[in-house]
Amino acid sequence: MTLSKQFLYSLTFSCFGFTYGQYGSLELSSGGFSFVPAFTDNNPNLILNAGTATNGLISGHMIANVRMTTMNLRGLIFISRLKLSDKKFKLSAGIHLPVLQIDDTFKTDSFFAQEVIASYPLSDKVQLSSMYIHGKGRNNDLEINLLTLNVNVIKGNFSFLSQLYLLDLDNTSGIAEHVNYKLTDKWDLRGFINYTLSENDFIWTLGLRRNF
Repeated sequence: MTLSKQFLYSLTFSCFGFTYGQYGSLELSSGGFSFVPAFTDNNPNLILNAGTATNGLISGHMIANVRMTTMNLRGLIFISRLKLSDKKFKLSAGIHLPVLQIDDTFKTDSFFAQEVIASYPLSDKVQLSSMYIHGKGRNNDLEINLLTLNVNVIKGNFSFLSQLYLLDLDNTSGIAEHVNYKLTDKWDLRGFINYTLSENDFIWTLGLRRNF
C-alpha cells in the first residue's frame, strides 16, 4: 500500500464516519487506542470515532488511529453490534470486520473478531461491565481471547473506568485506568494509565477530544 493510497484510505473512511454517523469525535493524543490496553501505541496519534446512534437494535461503529508523525493510518476497526437485552441488565454481541493493523512499512494485517459485552448499573453513578473478544488473523496466524472486567464511576465532570484484563497471548494480564474530564459539551480532557502485570510494563497517555 503506497503512502498516497493509505492517506486516501484513511480520509475516505474517516469522512464516511463523520458524514453518515450520528456521533463522532476526534482526539489528539500522546498515544493510540487498543481494546487490549497492553497493546496501546505510545506514539502520538489522532484517534477518530464515529458511528450510528446506540438506541436502536443494531448499531455500527468505526475507530481509526492515525500516527501523527507520518499522518499514516495505523489501525482501523469497523464494529457491528446487536442488542440482546436492553433492560437494566444489558447484553450485546458484535463482530469486528474488518480490523486492520498497518505498520511503518505499510504491511497490513487483517483480523476478524467477535465480542460479547454485558453491563449492569449499581446506581446512576456506578456501573459494572465485562467484555469478551475473540480475534483471529485473516492473513496471519494470530489468535487471541481477551476478557475485561470493568467498573465505571461518574463524579461531577469526571468519569473513571477501571479495568482488569486477561489475554491468553503470552499469559498477558494487567490493570488500566481511563480518566475523562468534561470541559464543555464539546471538549474533554482524557488520561489513560496501563500497568501490564505479566510484563512489568507501564504505559500512559494524555489526550484532548472534540465531540461532534
